[in-house]
Amino acid sequence: MYVCVCNSVTDRDILAAAENGARSLEDLSEELNVATCCGRCATCAKNLLNQSCQHAGTAACSGN
Repeated sequence: MYVCVCNSVTDRDILAAAENGARSLEDLSEELNVATCCGRCATCAKNLLNQSCQHAGTAACSGN
């Protein structure tokens, strides 16, 4: 599903970024341009990132 319509970023893109080390919304913004336009996707993107971190058993994501 599309999370960031402005920049065509999907949930899979966010999960892949988390697997590659993204740990904050700032990381996602730098890598995928998430929440750099209208910002409506920020909450959903953060939630996906946190779920990914928890699922992977890593420490909670920071910078949210």
